[in-house]
Amino acid sequence: MAPAYLWVLADPGQAATVDEFNDWYDNEHVPLRLEHISEFLTGARYQAADGLTPGWAAAYDIQDTSLFSDPKYTVLRANRSPREAALVVRLDPLDRRTAETLGATSPPALDPKDAAKFTLTVASETEPKWQGTALEKVKGWKRTHAHKIYDSLRTNHGKEPVSGQAPKFVTIYEFDDESYVDTPEYKEAIAGSDEARRWKLYKATPNTAPPA
Repeated sequence: MAPAYLWVLADPGQAATVDEFNDWYDNEHVPLRLEHISEFLTGARYQAADGLTPGWAAAYDIQDTSLFSDPKYTVLRANRSPREAALVVRLDPLDRRTAETLGATSPPALDPKDAAKFTLTVASETEPKWQGTALEKVKGWKRTHAHKIYDSLRTNHGKEPVSGQAPKFVTIYEFDDESYVDTPEYKEAIAGSDEARRWKLYKATPNTAPPA
C-alpha cells in the first residue's frame, strides 16, 4: 500500500464560532486520531495566511492508504459524538480530500517542534513536476511533497454534499519563513494552478497512540 495523506479544509462560516470550531478540533477530533491510531504519523492544523476562505486546514501524513477503509478509522465518522455531529453540518465548508502520496523530497517531520511554520499548497488537474523545482532554492524551504487526490467530499451549511470536485493533484511546499511569497519562484510555482493557498502553522500534534 502507498503512503497516504489526508487534507481537510474547513471554516466555521456564519453558523459556528471560531472558538467552538477550534475547541472541537483540538480537544476531540484530533485526539481521537493522534492518541488512538498509530497509522496517523503526523497531525498539523493551519490557519490561512492569504486572507482567503476556507480559513483553516488540517493535514495528516498516514502510514498507508489501507487506513481509510479500516474499521478503527471509519467508525470515527460513522459514530460521531453528538457535539461533532451538530457542528460539522454547520461548517461552511468542510472539504475533505483523501490522497495517495506520490513522493517527497524527505520524510515528514514526526516531532511537532520540527513542523514547518508555513506551507504553500498548489493543486491542479494535471500531475505536477514536484522534484527539483525552483522553490527548493528559496530561503527557508524545508520540504516538498506531492499527492494524488482520489476521493473528496465537500459539504456546505444548508447545501447538499458534493463529491469529486477537488483538483486531482496537490503539491505542498514547506517553509521556515514566509519570505518565499516575495520571490519569482513563488509566482512560477502557482502559475497555471487550479488552486493555490498559503498557510501558517496553528498547531502540530504528536502521535501518542500505542503501536498497532
